[in-house]
Amino acid sequence: MNADRDDMLNSLYEAQEHMQAALEQLDFYVSESGDSNAKAYLVDHLRIMTSRDHGFLTHDLSVDDLIERVNSDDGEEETR
Repeated sequence: MNADRDDMLNSLYEAQEHMQAALEQLDFYVSESGDSNAKAYLVDHLRIMTSRDHGFLTHDLSVDDLIERVNSDDGEEETR
């Protein structure tokens, strides 16, 4: 495993953790305020971008997709 790949994966995992923390804070705001626009246009979109485990019917790009790209790029290099 090369250092660049490790750095990219660590960066993606860290970004995903920050996104999940932001979701927790935004979920609190929505639950306290009842702001359905914030839920629909901010929270739900961020949830979709954070991981594939979101429950929406969409194929939008997520951090999990990027992690998979990095991992599959490594597999392609090993077979060359």
